[in-house]
Amino acid sequence: MTMSGAASRQSMEPRINHADGIITITDANTTIAYCRYDETGAIEYLFVGPAFRRRGHARRMLALVEERVGRKLHFEPPLSPLGRLLVASYGRNEGIGQKRSDQGTGDRREALRR
Repeated sequence: MTMSGAASRQSMEPRINHADGIITITDANTTIAYCRYDETGAIEYLFVGPAFRRRGHARRMLALVEERVGRKLHFEPPLSPLGRLLVASYGRNEGIGQKRSDQGTGDRREALRR
């Protein structure tokens, strides 16, 4: 592989950027995901771009926030249908660092109804 090919591939790798109260995941072209939180563990805003969903980006950001604030997180309204699924998963796992292997379709439908 040429040097420019390796450099190009490296620039496409997701990069985590952390400032006070904000985490972003970016690559060379776009913002993949974004999370805004406060020191009490309140998640004020969480977004993952549609093309990048179901890859663990939200879980990764929430784990970083949980580590930074040192407490269980809570989520500020309003919550989208996908946000309600994430909150339901977070509550079942007692923290976000774990995979959701026990979530069945009934749990998803219940979270969407709330």
